[in-house]
Amino acid sequence: MYKSILLAFAFLISSTTFAQKGKITGCITDGQTKEALFGVTVQVENSSLGAITDFDGKYTINGVPQGTHTIQISYISYDTQKITGVTVKARQATQIDGVLMPANIRLKEVVVLGRKNLETEKALMVERQKATIALENLGAKEMSVKGISTVADGVKKITGISIEGKNDQLFVRGLGDRYSTTTLNGLSIASPNPDNKLIPLSLFPTSVVKNITVSKVYQPSTFGDYSGAHINIESKENIGSDYFTVSASTGGKLNTLFADFYASDKGNTGCPYLGWMNGLILPSDIKKMRSDDFRSYAGGNNPFKTSFRAGKKQGLPELGLDLGMGKSWKIGNQTLNASAALSFKNDYTINKDAYTSTLNAQGIIMDKFNYNKYTYATTSSAMGQLSYTLRKNDLLTYNVMYVKSTDDSYSDRDGVDPEGILLRGSNSIYHIYALLNNQLAGQHSLSDKLLLNWQGSYGKTSSDEPDRRQVMFAKGDNRTLSLFRLNQQETMRYFGELDENEWVGDMKLKYNFTNNYSESNFIRIGGAAKSKSRDYYSANFYYNVDGIRPVITDIYNTDSYLNFENLRNGSIYINKSSQPRNKYFAGNDLYAGFAEIEFSPMDKLLAGAGVRYEHSQQWVRYWNDAAAEKRAELNSDDLFPALNLKYTIDKQSSMRLSASRTVTRPSFIEMAPFEYQESYGGEIVRGYADIKNGYNYNIDLRYEIFPLSGEMYSISAYYKYLDSPIECIQEYSGSAIQSFRNVNKGMVAGIELEMKKKLAKYLKLDFNASYIYTKITLPEDGIYTDKSRQLQGASPYLVNADLNYSPKFSKDKMLSLSLVYNLQGPRIHTVGINNVNNVEEKAFNALDFIGRYSVNKHLQFKFQAKNLINQDRKFTQKISGTGKVETVKYHKDGTSFDLGFTYNF
Repeated sequence: MYKSILLAFAFLISSTTFAQKGKITGCITDGQTKEALFGVTVQVENSSLGAITDFDGKYTINGVPQGTHTIQISYISYDTQKITGVTVKARQATQIDGVLMPANIRLKEVVVLGRKNLETEKALMVERQKATIALENLGAKEMSVKGISTVADGVKKITGISIEGKNDQLFVRGLGDRYSTTTLNGLSIASPNPDNKLIPLSLFPTSVVKNITVSKVYQPSTFGDYSGAHINIESKENIGSDYFTVSASTGGKLNTLFADFYASDKGNTGCPYLGWMNGLILPSDIKKMRSDDFRSYAGGNNPFKTSFRAGKKQGLPELGLDLGMGKSWKIGNQTLNASAALSFKNDYTINKDAYTSTLNAQGIIMDKFNYNKYTYATTSSAMGQLSYTLRKNDLLTYNVMYVKSTDDSYSDRDGVDPEGILLRGSNSIYHIYALLNNQLAGQHSLSDKLLLNWQGSYGKTSSDEPDRRQVMFAKGDNRTLSLFRLNQQETMRYFGELDENEWVGDMKLKYNFTNNYSESNFIRIGGAAKSKSRDYYSANFYYNVDGIRPVITDIYNTDSYLNFENLRNGSIYINKSSQPRNKYFAGNDLYAGFAEIEFSPMDKLLAGAGVRYEHSQQWVRYWNDAAAEKRAELNSDDLFPALNLKYTIDKQSSMRLSASRTVTRPSFIEMAPFEYQESYGGEIVRGYADIKNGYNYNIDLRYEIFPLSGEMYSISAYYKYLDSPIECIQEYSGSAIQSFRNVNKGMVAGIELEMKKKLAKYLKLDFNASYIYTKITLPEDGIYTDKSRQLQGASPYLVNADLNYSPKFSKDKMLSLSLVYNLQGPRIHTVGINNVNNVEEKAFNALDFIGRYSVNKHLQFKFQAKNLINQDRKFTQKISGTGKVETVKYHKDGTSFDLGFTYNF
């Protein structure tokens, strides 16, 4: 009885107390850009009640006692706002919206002391306007609206940038992959692809990216090996608001969905659909065997888990899955933030009726093949971040990222080799790329004017090509097929393994002449060290098939004759070829120090000047054709000065001038005389041991206007003098050989235009265009066909445009429709020598459509169609003897569509 009375009384008291409370809700926006601000602190003064705004700038404070209160709204680099006289009534919601104005500061860098939402387009535009140097950027929200699924797709939308080929070769202002650098959260990352200096940007799904920042001018606080661009990828972080999101999508290419799709046998070694196929890797005991030992071993043991068979299935709908989560905990006066993301996507591609050939100077076809190529690709990624605040302005951050990408292709080739023999080819290639990167960073306020930043990272990348298989068939006069027996290298397997490790350490000490860390009046000194090593191993397994004469009806089913039974009875035997020249080891150790100062010598003028010293030791250890061990070294001590000036004309416009000296170091593959050939009759790639550094002298001028409406207009002009630039060359010696050489000198100049314009209430146009002039001067007595020409890979013009219509029907209901267009001008694909002309890739047009509809604040649907024009990728070559232009290769990528949804919990 008494217990019941007490419980009833307690319930009455609590209900009465709850009934006397209300809540405060609202939205916080930027006073200049009108963009919603994420991560703003909204606090009820003299209480512990408060909230953090979400991605839409919205907040809710529950349990506010009825009465009159004062609300304080604060955000890093914005003026704090106080709103007095806020009346709260019991069981009612009081609407209080806030407008914050940016503080009157100038930022040196994109990342400032403090953490704000740099995912939205307008927030990044504010950062771009304030920064001392010229920047271009893309945030997560803009990439989402434009249907950008990878960092590679995003970077292509930036002025003056294009990406070529299956290996994501990056070209900035006409300068190739070797002229740029890529960092993750400001730290270098190694590439798992031996063909690239830069990590393939398609490995990074945008679901784990906060923003992409591109700087085309040099700063002494970064490594000096770029003249094209410094591309920094910022990973997602949680800065105070808990979230959990799930996204899924499906679609495919019109020529692939449910079409016949061929793939090589995987021998039940893993899960091909998910890309987890480490079972194909060559066992270590076989790697260690000598050729004679392996031949004996293979006579009694099946050395490989797969056959040469190619199976037919159907191209399935593609799948994309993303999972993201973030949570924050208050620990005393400090905050622990955690975030994580998981992503998976796959892709089916069929290149039907494609063509490739090699011509000599007289226009005679040395080899040609028509082919059908079937490619299945996967990308899986995982990202995690922990950050912990210390004291008032200190922060510790740990980032870990793992990315795994696979590329499984099968080709059916039909053509003729250099000897005039009619051939059919069955080729399968499997690539596994993996990246594991760990980063630890800290920032510490040592005093009101002294700030210390440090970073360290360890990255491990790998590129495995396990069990590449080839069977070549000779075609008879009556189109009968037989095994091709030229030199026992036509039926073969290849295994390649590349492992790279990179350690990076960086420390910067900044002294501000004022008490504001963000003010651009400071001196900064620092040092950095980087150590990178690479191990490469490969082995070929050649099948001697002289002992069998099978009846062959098609090239796909080979199990009746290329089998273990014939291997065991001696009808077939395998020669293992793993000579010393099939491997190489490489490394680079780099130590650097820098000093820079930034100050205002006069009103409206901001000057930044500095110099960086770098000591580099680069080496490659390899074996020549005579099995003699060799070592190539490239050591240098260099100074890289830089000057950056910004003149603020008025609140909306400014002029920037930059001048610098930088270096272009050869990549390991450009320096290692190691031969790589993907298929019989295909192009051979071989490095050059005597290659040297190239040096670049850069001048940039830019004028920018940022109207208060959030629009932007800019025009840039630049000039670069290249001293001893590195070029990709092509020669013919039985097969086409691609190699690398220094040439005398070169120059790059150009003009860039960029515009972000609001055409109507919901209609916006983003447009940029580049005109690029490049010229390389070659030795008069050299082997090059041209004595001067444009840079390899440089398009003379590039255009990007996207038209976006985004009506908003209610607070949470909105539609976004975008047409995205890209034009890439013609460019030299490979450079000709010995009177063989250059191979040129023709101009290419691409058009995409992206649609998104937000049902409410939780659910969003999307639809996109890509490559609507579906133009041929065509490559031509001019014949020296006749002047006629011949098509030497072409393929078509196909039009794709995608339908998906995102749900935010």
